[in-house]
Amino acid sequence: MRRIPPSLRFLLMIVPVILVFGICGTLTLGALDKSQTVITNPATANEPLIGNAFGFAIHFLQETVRVLTVGVDNQGTPYHSFLLSGLGLTITFCFLTMPLALICGLVLALMSRSPLRILRVPARAYVEFFRNTPFLVQMLAIYYGLAVLPHDFVDPFTVGLAALVLNYAAYECENLRAGIAALDKGQGEAAATLGLSGWQTLRLIIIPQMIPVVLPPVINDMIYLFKDSSILSLITIQELTLQTQNLARRVPSNSWQFYLIAAVIYLLLSLPLGKLARVAETRIKSAVAAPKRDLTVVALQIFAAMIFVGWVCGLLTAQDFRGNAIRGIGQLFAGVGLLLTIGVVVMVVLGALVYLPSTAFILLRGRGKTGDRKSLVAISK
Repeated sequence: MRRIPPSLRFLLMIVPVILVFGICGTLTLGALDKSQTVITNPATANEPLIGNAFGFAIHFLQETVRVLTVGVDNQGTPYHSFLLSGLGLTITFCFLTMPLALICGLVLALMSRSPLRILRVPARAYVEFFRNTPFLVQMLAIYYGLAVLPHDFVDPFTVGLAALVLNYAAYECENLRAGIAALDKGQGEAAATLGLSGWQTLRLIIIPQMIPVVLPPVINDMIYLFKDSSILSLITIQELTLQTQNLARRVPSNSWQFYLIAAVIYLLLSLPLGKLARVAETRIKSAVAAPKRDLTVVALQIFAAMIFVGWVCGLLTAQDFRGNAIRGIGQLFAGVGLLLTIGVVVMVVLGALVYLPSTAFILLRGRGKTGDRKSLVAISK
C-alpha cells in the first residue's frame, strides 16, 4: 500500500480547516452585516441569512474598507482620524507606564528583600494590596476620591497614568524579585569581597544577569497593558476603545466595522511583542555572556526612549497635548508626583497597620519566652 506524500497529506489536513473556518467566518460576518443593514433598511429584516450570507459578508468587508479609507462623519472628519487619535493615546499610556512601573517595581523588590522589617513590611503590604484588588476599583477610587485636589494635579490623564503605574508596579515587583532570587547568592558575597558597593553590585552584577530572566514576563505584562489601557475609557480618556465606542454610537450602521478595526489594531500591537521578547531574550543572553556595554545603562536608555516616544505620540494625536508640549510635560510630572504620593501613603498606612501589631506580638512573645526561661532557671535552683 502506497503512502500518501507529505504535501498531499498536509493539503488533506488544511483544506477542511479552511472550509470550516471560512464557513463560520462568512456566517458571522453575514449576521453582523445583516444586523446593521436592518437599521438603515428595515426591509432586509425578512431576507434569509443562509442564502445571502456570502453577499452580506462581502458587503461587510467592503464597508470595513470604506470606513478605513474614505468614511467621514457629519462634519467631514475621516473616521480613521478618530481611530489614530485613540491609538496614539493608547501607545502614550503604555509607553509611559511600563518604564515607570519597572523602576518602581525594582525599588519595591529591593525593599521586599531587605533584612529590615520596617522596609520589607510596607513593600509587601503595597504589593498584596494592589495585586488583590481590581484595577477598575483602584482607578475609580483615585479619580473620584481625590477630586477635591486641584484639577491640574488630578485630571483624567494624571489619574490614568498613576493608576496604571501603581497597579503594574506591584506585578513587576514580583517579576524582578523572582529574577533577583534566581541568581546565586554567592555573587553578592564575591562582589562585597572585591570591595564593590551595594549600588555597583546592583548595576554591574545583579541587573545584567536578571534581565534575561525577567524579560519574558515583563513583555507579557506589556501585552496585558495594551489591553488594560481600554479601562481608562471609563474616566473619559479618549483612547482607542472610547473612540471606537463613540464612533459606533454616532454611526450605528457601521458599529461592527469599528469594533473589528479596533480589535485588529489591538492584535497588531500585541503580536509583535511576543516575537520581540524571543529575539531580545536571545540577544541579551549572549550580551550577558560577553558584555560589551553596561546593560543597566542600556535599560535606562530604553526606558527614556519609551517615555519620549509615548510623550511624542500623545503630543501628536491626543487633544490634551496638541499644540501644547509644555503642558504635556507638566501633566507627565504631575502624574509621576501623584503616583509617588499615593504609593508612599499606601505603604505608610498599610505598613503601619501590619508592622505595629506584628512588632508588638513579636515583643510580647519574646518577653513570654524570657519569662519562661527565668521560671525554669528558678525551678532548677
